[in-house]
Amino acid sequence: MINTVTSIAQEIYEEMGEPSDFSIAAIAAWVRRNIGGLGNLLNIEFIIDDSTLEVSPNLNDIQKYIFKKMYSIYFFDLKIKSTASLAIIDFTSIKDDFGSVQKLNSNEVLKSFYQIRKQENEELKSLVDTYNINEVSPLQVAGDDTIPGSYNTERDALYNIRTTYSAG
Repeated sequence: MINTVTSIAQEIYEEMGEPSDFSIAAIAAWVRRNIGGLGNLLNIEFIIDDSTLEVSPNLNDIQKYIFKKMYSIYFFDLKIKSTASLAIIDFTSIKDDFGSVQKLNSNEVLKSFYQIRKQENEELKSLVDTYNINEVSPLQVAGDDTIPGSYNTERDALYNIRTTYSAG
């Protein structure tokens, strides 16, 4: 499975519900800027080949899911920023003789975005922790497991004798 920047951006765009305020090109730019962040989280060096725009090494499904979760957090950060700028306007409804306009309370929308972002961040942390536990192998093992150990059985016997006593 070949992962080009465009194919990853296309998947993210479709899974986010094809938002009208984002484009595949904007998401592809985010992918290029943040592939190193994914590498830092997963302890893997990812690079993007400038000529083919392929991500190397290829992302497996778990790595791609974690990367999409990173984008989701970025997406909600942008939503929080745009909603916070609207929160300055403090009216919720306007009425006159010709009709009325009712606006959602920006503070409630902002609280919802914060909650979603917090949940996404917790899921990302859990995914990364699970990935690092299950997928990463140690770079170095100290010692030699092929050499049999030696134990002092006399010391163990003395220790056991010293710890046993009779009440009297």
